[in-house]
Amino acid sequence: MSMQRGASRRLTGTEDRMRTLVAITVLLAATSAHASWIDSITNQISSLFQSYEEAPYSVTATYPGYEERVYPAQKWVCTEHTAHRDDDDVRSNMFWNLFRYISGNNSNQQKIEMTVPVTTEYTEGTTTNKYQMCFYIGAEHQDDPATPTEQQVTIQQRPEMTVLTRTVGGYMDDDEDWLEETNRLAEIINANGESVSLSQTYWVGYDAPFKFWNRRNEVWFVKN
Repeated sequence: MSMQRGASRRLTGTEDRMRTLVAITVLLAATSAHASWIDSITNQISSLFQSYEEAPYSVTATYPGYEERVYPAQKWVCTEHTAHRDDDDVRSNMFWNLFRYISGNNSNQQKIEMTVPVTTEYTEGTTTNKYQMCFYIGAEHQDDPATPTEQQVTIQQRPEMTVLTRTVGGYMDDDEDWLEETNRLAEIINANGESVSLSQTYWVGYDAPFKFWNRRNEVWFVKN
C-alpha cells in the first residue's frame, strides 16, 4: 500500500507540473499589455529546458556510495524563509523570488542566465524550520553581480566548503522526500566511519520542473 501511495503521489506531482506549464503558456499567450516583460519570462522559461552553467567544484575523494567535493568560494544570490514544520510550498515561493532577480529585478535591469545548482540550506528547528535557497551566480557576473531590488533577496559570498554527497534521480517533491534521502545518505556515510549532522543540510537540484528523465538531485552534508 505504501508503494502505491508513493507512486500515486509522484504521478500527481507530474500532472501538476504539466498543468502549470499549460497555465503559464495560456497566460503568456493571453497577455499583451506588457510585451517586454512577457518576452523576458518566455526567454527564461525556455532556458529551463536548456543546459546550464554549473558551479565549479573538484572531487577530492570517492567512497563506496558517495563522494567528497570541494566548492571554491563563490557568490550566490539567495533568499530565506522560516516556516512551521507543516507548511507547504515554501521552496516554490523562494524560487520565484530568485527567478525575478535573474529576469531583471535588479539594479541593472539585467537578464541573467539561469545556472545550476539551486541549493536550499535546510536547518531543522523545534517547531519551525529555516530555509535558504540560492542560485549560483555565473562566472560572467561573479566579480560585480547586479544588486537585487527586492528586500528579501541578497547576494551572498559563500566560502569554500567541502561536502559529502551522492546523486539520485526522480522528483523530490516535498520535505519528506529530501529527509528520506538525507537519512539514507547519512547511513552510508556513517557506515564509512564519518559522522554528519542531520539537522543542517543542503537540498540541491539541477533540473527544470518539466524535465522528466535523467534528473539529478543531491543532499549535501558539509564536512567540518
